[in-house]
Amino acid sequence: MSRKIHSDELGYVAERKNPFASGKITIYIAAQQGIDVAPDKYAVVCDAHATIVGVSSIPKARQFMKHPEFCEECMDAAATIGQQAKGCQPVKS
Repeated sequence: MSRKIHSDELGYVAERKNPFASGKITIYIAAQQGIDVAPDKYAVVCDAHATIVGVSSIPKARQFMKHPEFCEECMDAAATIGQQAKGCQPVKS
């Protein structure tokens, strides 16, 4: 079984382990996945908390994969374990 659990899904671009919760942070081409994040092209999804943010570029999406600040529950976990103090930078969507 592949570690990339979403790789067979429509619109899949990339995924990585969520640094603050169990599950993955996944990038999709939003329209192919049926996710409406207009006017953005890409959707970044936190599997653990079912939260989504739209972004216009892959580099921005990859920043959210490293630090999913669009997910309030992940950010609560980050604050709890002190990740904010380790140099995580906000991402502009």
